[in-house]
Amino acid sequence: MLKIRFALSSLILAVSLVMGAPFASAHSKPPSNVQKVEVTSMKMKTLKTFIDEQDMNAFTNSIKKAERMKLLLDEESAGSIDCKMTITYGDGSSRHYFIWIMDDGRDVLIAHQKHPEDLHLKGYELSKKHSLHLTKLLKNIL
Repeated sequence: MLKIRFALSSLILAVSLVMGAPFASAHSKPPSNVQKVEVTSMKMKTLKTFIDEQDMNAFTNSIKKAERMKLLLDEESAGSIDCKMTITYGDGSSRHYFIWIMDDGRDVLIAHQKHPEDLHLKGYELSKKHSLHLTKLLKNIL
């Protein structure tokens, strides 16, 4: 796990240096009315749908309060994705994310992929508190 985290951190640093643009300018605000959050485990191939407002807010608030970064989706990081997540909004739009769970759930990274071919992703490193909370929500599918 530390090796993967180090590799992801190195990639983040390299991409940040190459890209140079501040994250905030590339960050667009999602719609506010979440209808459902679907999370699929990559290992177990199980799907869990969250429709409870408190559970959905756990995901969206974790992202809003996370440390933002840029991620490069290379073969190594793509191979270590723990879950795929789709957040669907009331207007019918949706956003797609990847989730990496490290250090027994104490560290969670989430990355937004706008288009399936995108390799440069908007990343979010969750706080330990939010990481542990999301790991508990996902315990049945991990």
